[in-house]
Amino acid sequence: MATKKQRAWYVDKLKRIGIVEKATNTVTRDGFTSDWVSISEDKDIRIYAISQDEDLANNTMDGTFNEIPEQFHETILLKVIATGYKDPRNLQIDMAQYFDQEYNLGVKEAKKFSRSNYGTTGHIRPQEF
Repeated sequence: MATKKQRAWYVDKLKRIGIVEKATNTVTRDGFTSDWVSISEDKDIRIYAISQDEDLANNTMDGTFNEIPEQFHETILLKVIATGYKDPRNLQIDMAQYFDQEYNLGVKEAKKFSRSNYGTTGHIRPQEF
């Protein structure tokens, strides 16, 4: 009869999940002694979690969400709406196709914007000193 190994999980400082198992003897690495070691088998795991991306969790008004230009925030919402209409509880394929099409147009516009190297137009005004 196979004995079940005692396993545990933890979240490190970088918010990564670590899975360990109880060792048969204590292990010393880098000056630290522990009864726990990395798991010895390769297993599939399924994690059920409620999570939110760190960038989206922060208030966008304080300037922490600057990775995506403001004019494309609506495009992200279009994809979310399309996904909502594809959900079996709210299934409306025609609405999902419409919002997917609008999303694709927004992505096309974003790619065009990124190829422009974020160039803008301007005017040079003479100044006297």
